[in-house]
Amino acid sequence: MLSIGTYKYSKLRWKLFFLYAAFAFTAFKPVGAGMEGNEYQIKAMFVFNFTKYVEWPKSVAGDAFVIGIIGESEIAVPMELIAQQKKVGDKKIVIKKLDPDGEDYCQIIIVPRSRSNKLEQIEKKYAGKGVLIISDEAPRSAAINLVTLDNKIRFEVNQAMVKNGGVKLSGQLLALAIAVH
Repeated sequence: MLSIGTYKYSKLRWKLFFLYAAFAFTAFKPVGAGMEGNEYQIKAMFVFNFTKYVEWPKSVAGDAFVIGIIGESEIAVPMELIAQQKKVGDKKIVIKKLDPDGEDYCQIIIVPRSRSNKLEQIEKKYAGKGVLIISDEAPRSAAINLVTLDNKIRFEVNQAMVKNGGVKLSGQLLALAIAVH
């Protein structure tokens, strides 16, 4: 007979298993009709799926959910396709190309590899403003850093940068990260 503690643990394990399976299947689902999943399509789906497990401050209201991309990045086109097909809650997704020196507000800012030298500047600029900063293969992690490990897209979490950005990540998302610093 299972004790209450064992039952709760077992139930939590199954929930995490199904959450991980759902995350993995949606991450590898092609975004556009007839398109084969590539690295940036998969990363774009990860970014979209992160929105389900992040809590933004109530003061960050608006009609649209804005995702900014610093400079040029191959993730832009897959993010645009997702924005056309999906919503975050009841909000339409808007993708913006940002200048690292700009002041535009976004709920998520993606910093591509080519702009990782601007990561610290961007983190300081958006500190405490309810912004989740996601880096792509950066040597120094943002709140979430997308990485490729054994030819699979994974992510690591820097909790200090999450707190610095003024957002909260669910424990379910933290459990899926390959590393939590």
